[in-house]
Amino acid sequence: MNQGPPPRGIALLEVIVALVIVATFGAALFSWAGQTYRTANRAVELLDEAEIERNLIELSQAINPARQPQGKLQTELYVYDWQSQPLRPAVDQVRHPMGISPYQVGLYKLSLRVLRRADQSLVLQRDLQVAGHLQARMRSSGPFGFNP
Repeated sequence: MNQGPPPRGIALLEVIVALVIVATFGAALFSWAGQTYRTANRAVELLDEAEIERNLIELSQAINPARQPQGKLQTELYVYDWQSQPLRPAVDQVRHPMGISPYQVGLYKLSLRVLRRADQSLVLQRDLQVAGHLQARMRSSGPFGFNP
């Protein structure tokens, strides 16, 4: 038997099989990378929403709706807008055993909105119930809250 020199190089079939394997792994890699990118973007969005929610809670604690029933706070990225309505009429605050204090307190519905400053689009809206106070009478002399 006459054997010629061994074949050199690779056959076309081997090239096609190698390309199919590389393409399969490449497609899987791109799919995984795309899913990771979408998950990371969603995580960033959730962190932004949580930060805005925390800012709203802090703002609602700082607002006294009896003195400032509506207003606006502008930051670099957002505009915080609020309006309040009394849920119950204000009543005299009583401090035991000192008696009636100079303040009246009431319960208010506080409607808060967060707008994107660039395009004024609504980002978040919440309705909360908060207490408000207003000085109704002058304090008598003596320690705070003491009425002889």
